[in-house]
Amino acid sequence: MRFIRRRPDRPHPARPRLGSGLEQLERRELLSSATTSNPFQPWVPSELPVQNPITGQPVAVSEAQLINPNNPQSPGLSNEGKVVTGTDRQGDIWTITVHGPGFAIVTDSTPNDGSLDDSIDTIQLVGTDLKHTYVTGNVLASDRVPTDGTVQFNKLVDVNGVKSVILNGFTLTQTVTPPSGVNNSNTGIFLYGGVQTLQFHDILAAINQATNDGPINIIIGNSTTPLTVQPVIKLDSIFNTVFNSDAATVPTSPQTTGTVNLIVNGQIKSLSYISSTQHAPFDPAQAVNSMEPQTYNPTDSPIAGAGEQFAFPIVSTTGRTSVQATAIGRLHVGGSAVNTTYSRSATPFQNGLSGLSHLGSASFGGNADAVGIDVNGKIGKLNFKRGLGNPTGSNIGPPATSNQNATTLGQPSSSYGFPASGLLGGQVTATHIGKLHIGPANTQLLTPTNPHYASRLGEPVFVAEPGNATTNALITSSGSISKTSITGNNQNTNITSGFDYPSYAAGLQGTRAASKIGPLHQHGGLIDSVTSATYRPANKEFGSPGDVAGPGKIKGNLKGNIFSTGTTDPLGNVTSPNEGTGFFARRKKGHLPPPTTPQAI
Repeated sequence: MRFIRRRPDRPHPARPRLGSGLEQLERRELLSSATTSNPFQPWVPSELPVQNPITGQPVAVSEAQLINPNNPQSPGLSNEGKVVTGTDRQGDIWTITVHGPGFAIVTDSTPNDGSLDDSIDTIQLVGTDLKHTYVTGNVLASDRVPTDGTVQFNKLVDVNGVKSVILNGFTLTQTVTPPSGVNNSNTGIFLYGGVQTLQFHDILAAINQATNDGPINIIIGNSTTPLTVQPVIKLDSIFNTVFNSDAATVPTSPQTTGTVNLIVNGQIKSLSYISSTQHAPFDPAQAVNSMEPQTYNPTDSPIAGAGEQFAFPIVSTTGRTSVQATAIGRLHVGGSAVNTTYSRSATPFQNGLSGLSHLGSASFGGNADAVGIDVNGKIGKLNFKRGLGNPTGSNIGPPATSNQNATTLGQPSSSYGFPASGLLGGQVTATHIGKLHIGPANTQLLTPTNPHYASRLGEPVFVAEPGNATTNALITSSGSISKTSITGNNQNTNITSGFDYPSYAAGLQGTRAASKIGPLHQHGGLIDSVTSATYRPANKEFGSPGDVAGPGKIKGNLKGNIFSTGTTDPLGNVTSPNEGTGFFARRKKGHLPPPTTPQAI
């Protein structure tokens, strides 16, 4: 039976019949004559990990593009051009591409061997444009040996300005020791013409005091020419470790000068990174591969062996990370920040000129210990999700008469935070704070006092409660502090509105203006801590006769108790076993102990 249904795509006579010839194939002139402007251009295979900075799509790059255009007789690849690539000795392939005006010149730590096969010394950008030049860098992990897929570079330089610099997998650290003088003096990022977006991997600062190491600096803009753009800065982690390879004793003094400095001669639109802490005290990978303790070699890295962890206490070996700018729009730290300051000058909290003009919002996902935020203006939002100040090792009451907090017994002293050494766990100054949220830095396990409920089927019963939200912290505002939420205890903390800290630092009276705090909600207690609004204590003790209650108001509730053990708060006020702790203002609304306040004068 013959099938008489016609195909819809061709007429019946076009169907092949018995004895007819084969259908003619299409000509292949289209593929064979493809050009760069032809949309059907065949794919050009490439091993270079290059991508468009705007679309994020891969870009095909051939070896012919790597030949130095200024030297046509060059027999091979060059370290200068739009695309520069190299392979380190572990097999990691890196590529730096300049899109738009300009080109890159890259040298490694061994510039005379004619090959880019070591850590990068300098990345120099030439002829760039602040509005049209995009620089991208990518790293392809080695397929020969296991690596972390990163490369190290010593310096990035540009004087004309660049719109975007995104170096994925590039770590800033000292790769070349200067022939003489101060080490690390040549390490950093120097974008004097400005940048709109700066993004790279980590900062690894190993500051050896024995060799007179200087700080690692990231400088954006020129101090004599204000920036016309507000940079967006993103990176992963800042490992800032200070040590002395010649020291015979464990260090005890904190680091008070910047060893990693981010200096922006203008306003930062957004700054985000994962953490700013010291380097890990030991390398877990080495510990797995060897049962012997790993020895510390300061010339290789700041990683110590597990047996030398005691020699790297947090307080004395965590270098200071100093962020300096005229203002910051958005600050986001995903993890912990230790010994980090944000201000206009290198030394914060000196006077009214040392602070940022404003801070839009700041969020810390991990514990913030020894963090200083100096703002001579308004702060929109503050969010300390894991507390302000590290409570590990901190005491309750005077250190000379009290025992160590039982919850920290058994922890090595090298893990103690700054409050355990009698130092501030955090300080914030502003003229007004819009929203303040502080979460607990730790948890505490409670057991029932009734022995009948202390165990169940032979197992102890524990109830987890928030621990300390703030420890040895000082938060002051010359104006008001609006919506405030605190989960946890305030230990040895002072939160004060209507208090001008620069005046106090100059030796003048700090309580000056009318203010209010609230609505305030705190689930926790006050331990030798004070929350006050425009209130002057007499004889440096809150709640004593002679206190002056100015035009201040606190509205809110405390779900907890107050405890006074007799110590000194960050402003030098003292507490006694019966007073000196609580909420103090002329007007209070809600459950805010103590119930009585002195007569206003």
